[in-house]
Amino acid sequence: MRVFRIVPIVCFFTAAGVLMVLLPHAAIARVFEYGANVRQTILLMRWPRDVGEPFPAGSFGISETRTRLYAGIIARGISADFALESRAGFMSPQSGMISLTEGGGSILGKGMPLERWDLTAEHSDDQSFSMSTRIERLNIHWIVHDVDIVAGRQPVSLGTSHFVGVLDVLAPFAPGDLDATYKPGIDAVRIHRGIGMTGEAEVIAAGAKDPGGGALLGRYRIMVRGMDIEFVGGRFRRRGFGGFGWEGEVLESGVWGEFALFERKPDTEKRRGGWSRAAFSGVAGVDIDLPLDFKAGGALMFQDFGIRKPGELIEVRNEGPFSEGWAFLASAAYGIATLHRQLHPLVQGDLAGIVNLVDGSTLWQPRLTVSTGENSDLCVYGWIGTGGKPRVDGQSLSIKSEFGTLPDGGGFYARWFF
Repeated sequence: MRVFRIVPIVCFFTAAGVLMVLLPHAAIARVFEYGANVRQTILLMRWPRDVGEPFPAGSFGISETRTRLYAGIIARGISADFALESRAGFMSPQSGMISLTEGGGSILGKGMPLERWDLTAEHSDDQSFSMSTRIERLNIHWIVHDVDIVAGRQPVSLGTSHFVGVLDVLAPFAPGDLDATYKPGIDAVRIHRGIGMTGEAEVIAAGAKDPGGGALLGRYRIMVRGMDIEFVGGRFRRRGFGGFGWEGEVLESGVWGEFALFERKPDTEKRRGGWSRAAFSGVAGVDIDLPLDFKAGGALMFQDFGIRKPGELIEVRNEGPFSEGWAFLASAAYGIATLHRQLHPLVQGDLAGIVNLVDGSTLWQPRLTVSTGENSDLCVYGWIGTGGKPRVDGQSLSIKSEFGTLPDGGGFYARWFF
């Protein structure tokens, strides 16, 4: 569709041009935000024992440093945002398929945000060291009567933003992603307008390197009796979809969920269940307060895209939503559990777990977050998987479970804001 090509191109270069115009007028501009931050992740893990090729053997380590410079300017009633982020990663040779540079701090894969222009400079990329610089924000925001317009590279989130979701398809985080401080920017234009006392409507057009592979979505949100309800529909990556999400409180318990239907693409994915023309994905959960200041959560997830037999785990990763980078869990059904407690005014404890209801494997992520200063914190975490381990029989690889295939380990994640 031509709108995927024309609208983002015009808006992106308009954003860049306005930003350059505003900079010389610093005397009449008010810099409302500027600064820098550093985020450091170190991961030490071990592959399952006695598997053999193609899995690497032994332990491995990964370290990634992200440095971000950002600024915001407002002048003549128009605001502009800019952010530049550099990443440097060091990987042991045994890290194999796992890379923080690709995974962003999660071992479940990499989200692939839509972008029309390649604004990333690769300085180095080999088996042991990688370094790159990327423009993460470059956009302008202005108001025409009661309509907000934002154009350029910007963050876009859909759905309820919980541990696992199905609606956030434009620039998603993998479940358990440690470095979720900043949403990846996509090249888009957003037109937003409030409706009534609690409603709002929005149109989002995003570009992609593949002509016609961007997104054109409509979104409507409204508050009904304390329940925040969101409806989303349109096309993205040449695929139609529609769905809704909700979040609120019932009987002093938090309830949330997301349901969606996605157009199938028979040329890139195999139908493993459900309707032949559309695939269903859904997740619904509840959060409750427990004694001793604990807060627990539970959810169930189902997706037609997922497999029903563990032996199909290898092939499904190369199909449709997984290769496109907006889905991460490969089976059809899951249970999700979370536990949270504020252990001290400066210490927070969390535990998140995913249970694969198809093969019985589990993946657990314990986390301990400590505030180390007014503008810094430290998170110590682990990844613990259980389930059938892969086996190599002659020339064939047999996958027994999804999470039993992943390495175990732990590390820390630290942030400093300046």
